[in-house]
Amino acid sequence: MLIEVISDMNSSYENRKHGGYSQIAEMQMKMLEAYPQIGLENFYTEEYYFPIGQKIEPGTLENLKMVCDEYQTQMNLSSNLRK
Repeated sequence: MLIEVISDMNSSYENRKHGGYSQIAEMQMKMLEAYPQIGLENFYTEEYYFPIGQKIEPGTLENLKMVCDEYQTQMNLSSNLRK
């Protein structure tokens, strides 16, 4: 998985360098799915967390936000059930 992430980061960098979109939200989504123990607070779902002028693929931040919200809901439910 980490090799895949490094490859994706390189592709995203090359894409941005030539005026394309960043795939940062997509990469974060993959990381959340593969390593949920990282913690939701380390995933950024708002544009103002990213460098000014960085174009992010349309819809990817919205998708990441939905995934994070669902994950947060599941975590709250499971922690409430443990009490």
